[in-house]
Amino acid sequence: MADIAEEAEFAIGTLYQIFKSKEEIYLSLVDGKVTAYLTEVEEQTRAAVGGPAKIEALIRTKLNFFEHNRNFFRIYVAEWSGFEWTAKSAFGERIWKKLLSHLDLIAGIVDEGVKTGEFKRLASQEAAFALNGMMNATIFHWILGNQPPGSLVAKTALLKDLFLTGIHQA
Repeated sequence: MADIAEEAEFAIGTLYQIFKSKEEIYLSLVDGKVTAYLTEVEEQTRAAVGGPAKIEALIRTKLNFFEHNRNFFRIYVAEWSGFEWTAKSAFGERIWKKLLSHLDLIAGIVDEGVKTGEFKRLASQEAAFALNGMMNATIFHWILGNQPPGSLVAKTALLKDLFLTGIHQA
């Protein structure tokens, strides 16, 4: 806490009045990052036209955000393990609700695509978990690698193709 107070140019007593521990500071930072990400992904998906374009915007935005915040998210990924069901215990109710709203956004994109005939009829919430899991696994592998194999954003087309068309060859 002393190092944090010094870096922030606060007296340590002032820092303890705002935050009770390093963990509380970290959770506040995670909350801010999650909020910034959700704002960005909502803007990008709203601007895209059509289901496939919205899925691509979602994937690209998430990968870009994590690529540009890699060092911060190394801690996040190490703590979280990449599974949605551990996020609530690791990060608390407020961040958990934000993650659920992200899944609802994805499900909404799928529902919209089903209504327009761009996507086949399926359980949109399950599709949201599947896509989010694919993105998280990709991010997890990339972030924890000592030498990331190129750009994370470059994996957008692969994830989009896997989600929208799968691996089955007709």
